[in-house]
Amino acid sequence: MTIRALLLDLDDTLVDHRGAADRGVRTWLAGLGLAETETELEGHVERWFVLETRHYERAQRRELTYTEQRRVRIREFLPGWDLADDALADDVFQGFLGCYQAAQRAFDDAAAAIDRARSAGIPVGILTNGDHAIQTGKLRRTGLLRPDVPVFASSALPAAKPDPRSYLTACAGLGADPAATLMVGDSLRHDVVGAQRAGLQARLLDRSGRYDARRAGVRVRTVRGLAELTELDVRGSAGVTRASSPRSR
Repeated sequence: MTIRALLLDLDDTLVDHRGAADRGVRTWLAGLGLAETETELEGHVERWFVLETRHYERAQRRELTYTEQRRVRIREFLPGWDLADDALADDVFQGFLGCYQAAQRAFDDAAAAIDRARSAGIPVGILTNGDHAIQTGKLRRTGLLRPDVPVFASSALPAAKPDPRSYLTACAGLGADPAATLMVGDSLRHDVVGAQRAGLQARLLDRSGRYDARRAGVRVRTVRGLAELTELDVRGSAGVTRASSPRSR
């Protein structure tokens, strides 16, 4: 079916969240003097991401607020520190946050992909799990925030991805038929399987080429970069873009 609307994930699709978090936590730890050896540093970094995944998912399920999940993460990450006071825990987390924000970058193909779709008359939205103010700030810092591209963040939606309501609410916001809307992102669960179950079309963004359908047990259509979206059959009010046939967080 012809694509008449496009939904894009944010973290690790448009903006290099993992890279920024990795650079940010290393800079932050160096400033704190917590890692004396490379092995110790790598252990801290790995543990940081484990805690991020665990507690950010809890925020998506609305077991915690976004501020609360930050406090839980920093207290578990620094168990020897007295961070019972919320203001102190927030202040310590802010040290990492400043390093993370300074390291944020948009992927080289992000702005161009949005420009191409909008120039073709295709409505584009950003569907992301996260706090609306935080995610909008990320787009602003990386130069991707646009008045003609609405941001649908889970904090302002009935539910987070992969709940069908998140995709359907975003489609309604774009005035788009879900069956003619394409969701693109790096997460098999959040951006592909969930979207397909809600009746959308989907592509998995696999920048590193690591996706293995045999191991995942799910066959999906993939793209290695957002530039490959020009190969999709997309039709908007400004015309049609066609090319040869096409190609997780």
